[in-house]
Amino acid sequence: MIKRILFGLLALAFAALPAKAVIITTSGGASSSTISAVVKQVFTGSGTYTPTAGMFSAVIECVGGGGAGGGVLGAVADTNGAGGGGAGSYSRVTVSAATVGASQTVTIGAAGTAGTAGANPGNGGGDTSVGTLCIGKGGSGGGFANAATVLAGTGGLGGVAGTGDVAATGAPGFTGFGGTIITAGSGSGAGGSCAYGGGGRGVVSFSTGTVVGNAASGFCSGGSGGFGINSATSVSGGVGTAGIVIITEYVR
Repeated sequence: MIKRILFGLLALAFAALPAKAVIITTSGGASSSTISAVVKQVFTGSGTYTPTAGMFSAVIECVGGGGAGGGVLGAVADTNGAGGGGAGSYSRVTVSAATVGASQTVTIGAAGTAGTAGANPGNGGGDTSVGTLCIGKGGSGGGFANAATVLAGTGGLGGVAGTGDVAATGAPGFTGFGGTIITAGSGSGAGGSCAYGGGGRGVVSFSTGTVVGNAASGFCSGGSGGFGINSATSVSGGVGTAGIVIITEYVR
């Protein structure tokens, strides 16, 4: 009978809560801990993470930089589509104030820069980290395309799994399409996207000439590959975007 009464009281208590609520229980004698504030610190550039006064727990999210798309060595009588760059990988970790300490160094992974126009792959993105607690790895650059050996460049690999409670690989870039002159449906590979940004769109053109790959948008995404059709002009791929760090603090 007593158990039924207790379960009934608990059911009434939970029913009174809003649709979204956080309940925190602690051990060591205290029955509960009160969150006085939830503070978010966002880093889009390298710096130092200093915890907010009273922080007792935090969720750190890191995503590496996206790779650039590959370049194209122009050639008459051929269609060449380079590969898109891969997206950076995502990592998340929950830490205590004691684990963080007084501060942690934040490094934002650089955006992958385009390789020199021609038969050159795109450059990879840099790694993003908060000390050694959380690391998101950069995506690889997309492969180049040229008439001599490679009509279609391969997509760059997404960043490998980094460091964290959750560590997911980044999305790869797409492989380009190429072939003999004016091949229908040919184009460059799109860049890999991530949760915080979109990969550059693949380039498609049916007019003679070459087109630089499209840049990625937001954060941690890959640029698209360059594209050429019946032209001796060489071009580079689109650039990737830098990584990002998001830290959500729970403050007493």
